[in-house]
Amino acid sequence: MSRDTIVASQITIKVDGAEIQRRVLDSVLEVMVDQNTQLPWMFTLRINDPNLTIIDEGPFDLTKEVEIEAQNEDRTRFKLIKGEITSLEPRYNEGMTVELLVRGYDKSHRLYREKKSKSFLNIKDSDLASQIAGNAGLSAEVDTTSTVYEHLYQHNQSDLEFLMERAWRIGYECFVDEGKLYFRKPPSLSGAVEVAYGEDLLSFFPVASLAEQVDEVLVKGWDSEKLEAIVGQSNKGKLYPKIGESKDGAAWASSFGTGKKIFVDQPVVSQAEANMIAEARLNELSGAFIEAQGRAFRRPEIKSGKPVKLTGLGNRFSGTYMVTSAVHVYVAGGLTTDFTVRGTRTGLLTEQMAHHPPIERWPGIVPAIITNTDDPNDQGRVKVKYPWMTDDAESFWARLIGPGAGPEAGLFMVPEVGDEVVVAFEHGDFNHPYVIGGVWNGKHAIPSSGASGSSGERPLVRTWTSRTGHEIAMFDNADKKIQIKTTDGHNVLMDDANKKVEIKTSGGHKVTLDDQGKKMEIATSGGQKISMDDNARSVKVESGMTIEIKAATQMKLEAATIDIQASGPVNIKGAMVNLG
Repeated sequence: MSRDTIVASQITIKVDGAEIQRRVLDSVLEVMVDQNTQLPWMFTLRINDPNLTIIDEGPFDLTKEVEIEAQNEDRTRFKLIKGEITSLEPRYNEGMTVELLVRGYDKSHRLYREKKSKSFLNIKDSDLASQIAGNAGLSAEVDTTSTVYEHLYQHNQSDLEFLMERAWRIGYECFVDEGKLYFRKPPSLSGAVEVAYGEDLLSFFPVASLAEQVDEVLVKGWDSEKLEAIVGQSNKGKLYPKIGESKDGAAWASSFGTGKKIFVDQPVVSQAEANMIAEARLNELSGAFIEAQGRAFRRPEIKSGKPVKLTGLGNRFSGTYMVTSAVHVYVAGGLTTDFTVRGTRTGLLTEQMAHHPPIERWPGIVPAIITNTDDPNDQGRVKVKYPWMTDDAESFWARLIGPGAGPEAGLFMVPEVGDEVVVAFEHGDFNHPYVIGGVWNGKHAIPSSGASGSSGERPLVRTWTSRTGHEIAMFDNADKKIQIKTTDGHNVLMDDANKKVEIKTSGGHKVTLDDQGKKMEIATSGGQKISMDDNARSVKVESGMTIEIKAATQMKLEAATIDIQASGPVNIKGAMVNLG
């Protein structure tokens, strides 16, 4: 096969835009450039400095910009990295040999330097990427996303850490190259660099593994507005290499039976997001079907995030792979490039431990639905189901958290079957749930007395409402009152603002105790009334028809003056009547 082979015959190093002097370049023992689609790119220069001139006089110093290029025979340059020096490490070895290690990163390392906690409102992931890039002084190439999040919280994370977490969630790539932030879908395999085994491909070790290959990925979440599970689905991975192997990982794995992987620990806000996350997770798994390590000689154009076409490997494994990482090492013998193929994974030990914890823990809280309240031990425990995970399984008895709970004491309120609650787990053990409390949602509204509070005053109104409508409401606002209502309409009002107490029945009978007006009144719904007024020092009894006063033995009526008036006859009867 005839093609042009690019040979790296020289390394060019620039410091702050100027090529280093020849004497300095001749002292360079080794150049290493580490490129990774998931991490900041790094460079290391190992320099021989027996006279200490480079250590003392430079040109290398902290914060200076370094650009490293590899050249081919016709002097075409391929940029390996453009970064800045972050550490200087002189080595004073035995035998009076002195070396200087110069290390640095591309400018994306700046996005790791500061941990931040902040919130973003009504924002898409793509807008978030553009905003962070702009704040860091980077240009951006961003593939637009569609889901708008009402609230995103960056919790003690660096900008790039936060953004890469968002990218991983939806299956995007996030990295910085030559001052530009990329936030994009995985690229296609077009425009691949061609490398031939037996020529410039020194070695290649692929591993085709069915360990994680499945036919389908499901992402299950919970919709608190509709009170139903959200199920995202994907059944076609897109990160398989384009090689001679006729069957992909899922097709091979189907020989063992249908395989399905279900993710239930990733909260979702919509059906569209659930589908997008399912596709991202399946792409991650499909990228793990064939993982590989390779080494090429004098091929500086091999680059992380770019495809490489390998030939001479036979029909089955010859083809195009996406490079995950590339480590370029230049020594006296020339340039070698060690590259890896891992799909969307970094291959770091921390990542492997995060994906495969020895014991699965649930450190957060989850929504659940009450299914059973008949605790056989009379401890007030309940059972729940987790419809975002499965609608078929029920939990073990979950203990309720009650304010002031103690021996025959505390506020005891058992939620009803069908109520939505929030559940946490003892030491993260899914088999030991605790019900923290109930929550309102799109179908179960807050009590009307709380909803009616004016802007800014809802925290000043405390209410407790039973399932049938009995209610206790405490108003810490200007109303300064406590109100107790029954479902049928009986009402007790204790009003500090107006300094009175009212008791009213659903039929309209009322008792009023008025400290401010210094009076008390008892009234029926039909108009009969007894009034006692301290201001007027009077007692008044009113009736629409008859007032009857009766005593078993004696009744006395005494006053300075007594006035008896009637529009009709006045009858006074007794065994003996004394007048005067």
